[in-house]
Amino acid sequence: MRLMSCRRVAGALLVLPFVLLLVLPLILQIPLAAPADVPVIENEAPVFPPLTLKLEETWRVGGDESDLLFGTVTETATDKDGNVYLLDSQLSQVVVISPAGEHVRTLSREGEGPGEVRQPRDIICLPDETIGIMMMFPAKLVRLTREGDPLESITAMTGEGEVGDFTAGALCASRGGNLVLAATKLLPTEHGQDRVMYLCRLSDTGRETVRYCESRMSLDFRKLHFIEREISPSFHSALALGPDGRVYVGQAWDRYAVEVYHPDGTLERVITRAFENRKRTKDELRRVNALFDASARNNPYGETREVEPSPPVIAGLHVDNDGRLWVLHSRGAENLPQGIMQSYDLFDADGRYSRRVHVACDGDPDYDGLTLLPDGRILLIKGLVLAGTAQSDLGSIPLGEEEEAGNMEFVCYRVAG
Repeated sequence: MRLMSCRRVAGALLVLPFVLLLVLPLILQIPLAAPADVPVIENEAPVFPPLTLKLEETWRVGGDESDLLFGTVTETATDKDGNVYLLDSQLSQVVVISPAGEHVRTLSREGEGPGEVRQPRDIICLPDETIGIMMMFPAKLVRLTREGDPLESITAMTGEGEVGDFTAGALCASRGGNLVLAATKLLPTEHGQDRVMYLCRLSDTGRETVRYCESRMSLDFRKLHFIEREISPSFHSALALGPDGRVYVGQAWDRYAVEVYHPDGTLERVITRAFENRKRTKDELRRVNALFDASARNNPYGETREVEPSPPVIAGLHVDNDGRLWVLHSRGAENLPQGIMQSYDLFDADGRYSRRVHVACDGDPDYDGLTLLPDGRILLIKGLVLAGTAQSDLGSIPLGEEEEAGNMEFVCYRVAG
């Protein structure tokens, strides 16, 4: 599950360098379930006082003194034995770390052969205990055994057997028997391109069976204009699966609202709370504009843009094995006590706001990020923010005037006591 830095630049521009000239046939539209009587669980103040999680380090890999070198790692997975899989999108490989912190093996490599990948964007452990590495374009899962032997890939298909050759994958998730893909479908128009951004359930053969969320945008190549919130829908970044396969997604850029879907696509409830968003910092605005600038250099049309003054309200979601929802929001790193890396909102299994939870560890929310693992461990990813911008295929976007990227470092913790 992804619960990253609340100041991480959204991956909205990942597909911009190459999608502007693509053409493809129309796709079948799948109706979305949107009952009028969906219950909305409204929350104000938390029921209980804040709780601070004190952590104990269990292992540490990487860093400038390590022989184990990393390029760009933003996504991770774990298997039933507690091994952690670190997807290196720059080196096109997966580093496997044991529960004791030992380097077990390295899976995959860059290429087009069986088990090889290019531009990997996400990694999951599938229900059959195989490993799936999601390639961005075309969207598909390259499958491997846990030992690294190649298996048949799962290619995303939309509509009646239509292979997703013009579908770009954003992220994927697998839990509780549910396999979910967030992707963008590209459609030609007379003077430009339409994009259908969606979140769907896939069968084990890659066929779309349920569409949970969808949004659309149009681009006119004669006067190319990007609206940031349109190219970065919340459900393409704020996504989590529960242990029962339920789907939790951020509802909107500027609203604190989490939609909860049954695996069959039924919208069961919406969890909200009172919240006032913050403004982006100068550094955050500079990073976003730098991504747009880099994209503009790669297309021949020229462009204008509308950059949001505030970040998305919901930066990350996680559902633990007890069905509790953890929300990382845009203020998760503000006004924290000394020694606290980040802070989360914790909701009980019924959607009631229980308390704020502070995580105490050696990290900097401006540069680093946290991932809550399904088994209760917490992984600190040092250098996550820079890695997230480097993954855009547009080159590394500096985070500050004197910032340099070193070897990434990963620290695994368990909750003390």
